[in-house]
Parts: sequence; C-alpha cells; structure tokens
Amino acid sequence: MSFFNSILNKFLKNNLTKDSVIRILFFLIAVASIVLKGILFQGFASSKDPYVFSFSAGYEAADPFLNYYIAFALVFLSFSLLFKGRGRIIYTFVINFVLTLLIIIDMWYFRGFLTVPSAIVLKQTSNLDNMTGSVLSMMSNLDFIFLLDFIVLALYVILARKSFTQKHRRAIKTFLCTFIFPVVFIIYVPISINVFNNADVHNAYLFSNYDKSNTAKYFSPIGYHIMDLYTVYRDSKPYQLTAEDKADINEYFETKKENLPNNEYFGKAKGKNLIYIQVESLENFVIDKTVNGKEITPNLNKLVKNSLYFPNTFEQVNEGTSSDADLMVNTSMLPLRQGSTFFRYPNTNYNSLPNILEDQGYSTRAIHPDKGSFWNYAAGLTGIGFDKFTDYYSFNVDEVIGLGISDKRYFEQVVPMLKEQKQPFYTETVTISSHGPFDLPQQYRELGLDQELNDSKMGGYFESVHYTDKQIGYFLDMLDKEGLLQNSIIAIMGDHTGVHKYYDDSINQLSHKEDWYLNTGNPTVPFILYDPSTKEGKKFDKLYNGQIDVMPTLLYYLGVDKSKYEDTALGKNLLNTNKSFAVITNGTLKGGENLTDKEKEVYKKSLDISDKMIRANYRHDQN
Repeated sequence: MSFFNSILNKFLKNNLTKDSVIRILFFLIAVASIVLKGILFQGFASSKDPYVFSFSAGYEAADPFLNYYIAFALVFLSFSLLFKGRGRIIYTFVINFVLTLLIIIDMWYFRGFLTVPSAIVLKQTSNLDNMTGSVLSMMSNLDFIFLLDFIVLALYVILARKSFTQKHRRAIKTFLCTFIFPVVFIIYVPISINVFNNADVHNAYLFSNYDKSNTAKYFSPIGYHIMDLYTVYRDSKPYQLTAEDKADINEYFETKKENLPNNEYFGKAKGKNLIYIQVESLENFVIDKTVNGKEITPNLNKLVKNSLYFPNTFEQVNEGTSSDADLMVNTSMLPLRQGSTFFRYPNTNYNSLPNILEDQGYSTRAIHPDKGSFWNYAAGLTGIGFDKFTDYYSFNVDEVIGLGISDKRYFEQVVPMLKEQKQPFYTETVTISSHGPFDLPQQYRELGLDQELNDSKMGGYFESVHYTDKQIGYFLDMLDKEGLLQNSIIAIMGDHTGVHKYYDDSINQLSHKEDWYLNTGNPTVPFILYDPSTKEGKKFDKLYNGQIDVMPTLLYYLGVDKSKYEDTALGKNLLNTNKSFAVITNGTLKGGENLTDKEKEVYKKSLDISDKMIRANYRHDQN
C-alpha cells in the first residue's frame, strides 16, 4: 500500500488550509467506506453461512488484494474532485449509492447462486416479474451495515458544510493523480500479459480464465464488474473454433463412445408419446421420506417403485437456473459459463430432442406456465426446435400460487391441449408452485408440521413439494381417464435443487432436525422414467449421472438409433453404459471411480467445450 501512502503524504506536505484538509478527509472517508464495503461483502461471502457476517473472514479474504480495492474506489471517486461546492458532495453521495447498490445486489445474488452476477444476467430484468418473494428471501437483517457510512458522511458534511463552497477550486491536478495512477496500477497486469506476452507477471492468474467469485475477491465487487463488462464485450463477438478446440471436441466424443450392444431397453417405448414434467426445485432427498408420519411425496414414491429411477442425477444448471434445465434435457449440452444461454444464444442450431423426434414423425410442444419473456423461454424453446410454444397467456390464471398459476389449474388446462395434439407427440410441461421462497398458502398445507418447522423454509419446502406431488398424481389420473396414459411414457425430473440451493442456512437454525434434512454436498435431483404399459421398476442407485444424460436415455428408450445423436449429445445413455460420473457446474467430477485419469481429464473439459460449441453454433459436420 506504499503507492497510495505516498499520494497521501504528498497532500500533507503541502501548505494546506483547514478547509482543504476537511475536503481531503471527506474524500478519504468516502474512499475508505467503498473499500470497507468490499470487505463487508467478503465478510458475508466468505462465511460458511452467507446470511451471517464475519469481519475476520472478510478481511482475510480481501487483505492480499486491498490495493485493487483502493484503486477501483479511487477511480470512481476521483471525479468528485472535478466539482466544487455542493457538486462535490452530491457526486460523492450519488456514486457511493450506485456502487453500494451494486454490491448489495451482488450479495443477494450470491446468497442464491453462490456466485456473483454477470452484466448479462443483470440486464435480464424481465426475470424479476412475480419474483418479489424470492428476492426478499435473499436479504439479511445485517445488510443495513452497507448503509452506515451514509450516516457518517451526512453528519460530516453537516458539521463541515462551510468548507464546501463555490469559492474553492476544482482539484484538477489531484484528480489526475487519483485517476491516472490507479488506472495504470490496474491495467499493468493485463497489458503485460496481452501486449508484452509476459505471463509470469505478478497476479497474472487474476486476468485469465478467472472464476467470478474469486474475481470479486481479488478486485472487489466493483472491479469484478469492470472486468466482467470487458469479458462480456469480448465474448459477444461470434466465437470461432480453433484447431485445438475442434481437437478437444473430437476427443470428447471419441472418449464418450462405448460401442455396447443394444439391450432390452432399446426401443421399448418406440412410437409412444413422451410427456416430460420438469418439477420446480425438486430435490431427491425428499423421495420416500416421511415427516410427522406422513409421506412428503406419496405419488412419486409409488411411481419410483414402478419406474426406471435415477436418484443420483446431479444438478448441472448455471446462471440460467430453470432455463438451463430446459436446455440440457432437450439438447444434452451444458449451459454457458456466463449468463443465460436462452438470452444470449436463443437461435443456436441444436441437434435437439424435439428436432430428432420430429424426424421420427412426432409433433412437439412446450407448455410453460411462465410468460414467454421469463428467461426468454419463448425464443429459447422455439430456437431449440419445438413446433409450438404455449405460455402463461394461453391459460386462465384463476388461481395463483407463488410465481403464477397453481400446478392444479395448470395441469387441468394442459390435458385438453394434449388431447388435441397430433400423436405421437413429445410435450414438455413445467410446474412452478414449489418455487422458493416456499410460502404455500395455509389451506394447502396437509402435513401437520409443528410450528417451528411449519414456519421455516424447510417446512415450507416440504409442504410445497407435497402439494406439487399431489398435482402430479392428479395429472396422471386425468391422462389415464382421457386414454392418453397407456400410449405414453412419463419422464419426471427436478429442474434444480431447492431448499439446499437457496436456504441451506435456515436448516441449521432448526432446533429439531433429522439427519436427512442436512446438505450432503451432493446436489441431486430425481430423474424418473415411467412406462405405464410395463410398470417395470428398477432403481439405478449405483449410477452417477447428470441432467445432460436425460436426452440420450429417452431417445434410446424410444428406439432412436444412437447415430442420430451420439456425435452431438454430451451426455451418456443411462440405460446402456458402464460409466458412472457427472461433471457439475463448478468443474467437480462426481463419481468416476471406473474412469481412467485421461478420461477424467477429458470429461472435465466438457463445461468449456459446451460453452464454445454453443457460442460457435457448432455442427458436428464442421470437422
């Protein structure tokens, strides 16, 4: 920090008036407050519970990089020196407010996703529709500490207001020092890397393939967003696959191939309708569990006994959350590393589940209870290849639970849509009543939980999932009565984890909790394949898999030859594989005990490979 100390000493060596010293102190207090907020952010983000603040953890995380925190604060606040009188005060408060708001938004987002948002996500304001409850649930009573400096600054200005007059000059020379020197300090490393090819420069790792959460640590949340804007701009240009990229893609698909003979599952449901139910926030840990003597998911419990059930299906969504699940199930591609795939690349050409089934004579339709603008579903799902997209505006929304139409009224109106659809068909359906913050209305709570559990997020989650489970059973009964069930197969999967993903801290606060409530560190959702004509039950409890494995598994069961998808689908066919693994969004490989070290290395590249394939609009015939 000697660089910044030298600047301060330069100020103090001059013959400064009392008013000048007061104005300098005001500037330094503002700089210190912005730096402190970066440390406060780390105090939450570095804590085991992001709703609980730890100053020691925050300072320890930020300490090695405080020069960057100070530099970015100086860059933004230096412009106040171009104003005089009240203008300087107003600018300082306005820029402080803007930067504080940005840090607070980062904090709320981090609590939900354990990362910080990209500019791509921040501009997706259509996603805020009907999400007030979810956003409020990400707040903490301790967040007020981000605003305390406004009181300090306001009191300082009131007491020293006579020193801020139109008579004092604009500090142009000081502005140049406090702006130019920090900028030079900030850009020294990237210029050394990109201009002078000096990859050995100190802190070079901060500027290459950075993890967003670490970048917020290294540069402060403010510096992260500057870096992020550059990254978004860089990545907005069409990506051109390099020879190395193409070699990595070919290596991945060659490594993935198993060349196993077909078994009894191939074509078992050939020519049948496929109905996929994507269940909001459904985690696997509630399956076959009871609370207060009552089954949480009685209908799903019955189904798994008569279905092909994959309990170790790892969540692989990224910043697109639910829309990423739509993407993976229908394309067997992993989502982009930054931003929502549906927002950024809605028109990428995919060798998708709907496109492949359309070639087999199927009609395809996606029926969403959300508005088409939410996560850009309308463009994203039609871009994937669905013949028809139906959203919120096609429903009579006469009962609302949480984000929108209740699951009961949704399914009641979906059945007539399925009756009119040309068979064979593939239809995707989506539930939303079990979306966080899990505040199911009291009249639908049937588990009779004790007061503490009922009032908690965990209790709300149990009740919400129980309600949705009931409506899934009701939906299947309606399909049976309409004669649609016997000629269909039903695939069910959670879009992502729920209570453990967003409200894990609330579980630890319960005074009485079962061991199975707790987070195991393995984010899994159930994947269930139900064939009513056979009702064959098998639990694949030794098989580790991911959400990208759903598409090849369904196509195999429907009798589609693997040559139609094996060179484009990143996932494996779970009904005919000897490989047990999944790569989750943080790059961790789950399972894989039977893989060679080389195979593990190749599969871990899948996140980067998928990102480049989507951005380059890759087709396997490009090679």
